[in-house]
Amino acid sequence: MRQDSLFTHLRSVDESYIIVTALQQELPKMLPERILFTGVGKINATHVLTRFLERSPEIKTVINYGTAGGIYGVKQGEVVKCTSFVQGDMDCGDLMGGPGQTFGDDKVVQGMLDFSDDGLVCRTQDQFCDNVDALDVLEYTMRGARFNCIDMEAYALAKVCAMMERDFICYKYISDDANDNADSQWKSNVANGEPQFYDILQKEHGFTLIQ
Repeated sequence: MRQDSLFTHLRSVDESYIIVTALQQELPKMLPERILFTGVGKINATHVLTRFLERSPEIKTVINYGTAGGIYGVKQGEVVKCTSFVQGDMDCGDLMGGPGQTFGDDKVVQGMLDFSDDGLVCRTQDQFCDNVDALDVLEYTMRGARFNCIDMEAYALAKVCAMMERDFICYKYISDDANDNADSQWKSNVANGEPQFYDILQKEHGFTLIQ
């Protein structure tokens, strides 16, 4: 979606950025001039972003924003930067060295995806998490990295970017504590990270507010 110039919006320094999020509820004001909604889950995220990038060679950087459940070292209500991503649903058993690694993939995209070392670890799975104890199997992944938050799209988006040679930047708003209150917490907080994210776009990525 491209915002009409008559409305208040956030404009990037050039045409090489796209903001990607799953749901309009997460960014209800829709201020970014270029924004892509993928829908929920890894398949939707993969399909929508791949089709978009195939048709948009000018896009060099994908900035993902979305909600996530807090697991370790994060607090509800904060926006965190994630730079490493784990495939939470993948377990090829004895074919691989452990869960989270996809059999048959090139080694560079086979397991945990690292885009830099200055951020947190996000686990992605196709189940909304309301029971942290059920995640022990991947509490410690390759190289002993403990994941900090859990979502439903980031790994898929990161892998598309890795395979299509785009930069990937990811921010997650910790909307809930991934416990038995997670659904009600998410519903109450889903839109609350929007102001923080827009502030990050302006301060860290040079976006300008056009009024």
